[in-house]
Amino acid sequence: MFSFGSRRTTIFFATDVHGSERCFMKFINSARFYKANVLILGGDITGKALVPIVRSGTGASYQASFLGENVTLESEEAVAAFERQVRHAGAYPFRTTAEELAALEADRSLVDRLFTRLMVESVQRWCELAAERLRGTGVRCFIDAGNDDEPEIVEVLKQADYVEMPEGEVVMIDDEHEMVSAGFANLTPWQAPRDIPDEALGRFIESMARRLQHPERAIFNIHVPPYGSGLDIAPLLDERLKPVVVGGEIATGPVGSRAVRASIERYQPLVSLHGHIHESRAVSKIGRTTCINPGSEYGDGHLRAALVNLQGKKLLSYQLVTG
Repeated sequence: MFSFGSRRTTIFFATDVHGSERCFMKFINSARFYKANVLILGGDITGKALVPIVRSGTGASYQASFLGENVTLESEEAVAAFERQVRHAGAYPFRTTAEELAALEADRSLVDRLFTRLMVESVQRWCELAAERLRGTGVRCFIDAGNDDEPEIVEVLKQADYVEMPEGEVVMIDDEHEMVSAGFANLTPWQAPRDIPDEALGRFIESMARRLQHPERAIFNIHVPPYGSGLDIAPLLDERLKPVVVGGEIATGPVGSRAVRASIERYQPLVSLHGHIHESRAVSKIGRTTCINPGSEYGDGHLRAALVNLQGKKLLSYQLVTG
């Protein structure tokens, strides 16, 4: 059911928070601060590092190391504060013993299981926080998994009580705007969990986009940016995954998806929202479509985002913001 000519919709879009709880809380709080009625978190929501907090013998103190600093934690309050610091920066703290840590170091499968458990618990907690803060406000909260996120995270998001996982569906975000979402990426040198061939990514987007009733009013929420759009500029790597240096400077170039670009060119949605390339914060046009990558500085606790105002078939305004 479409009801054209109704109210303005304000979207707050962020992406690539990579486990930073500080950035996630800013994302949730943005609804009230910016008076947004739609929140979209575009993928790569989980962290990349474990931080052991090791009990010292039989005592009550712990030893830990984070961001190059070794610390001794002498109280429960100190441990809890350190855990918050680690989570805010996008890593996963866990309390352990020297014996357990040695077992983890000797068996990679134990590390993988621990990592997955902590990621799942973190995302479950985030979904509960979103429900607690947003329920009853009328704000819709969409969270997608990115290419760096494990398949288990997709299931957590699908089972969430309040958060909506939009990937693979045509979703009405209001009475007049449809959205298609894909958190997969074309193949990367890092062989991330949800990297797929570019042709498969194109087919996945097509499976949704062909069902759009009004593509000219639609939003594409596609994690990887379109190739050659200016939203996908990253350092070029050699076969050893080392940056290519030309004339004493690191060479850069487009690394986005040709399939995503082709989909945008074909369907010409009103707005296309992207992430994936943290350093490529930019806005560009592909035909009539405004394409936006707000970038990411999650490691510093800065939430980069885009504030987008829509009404009917018009993009009223957009603004890149940092909080």
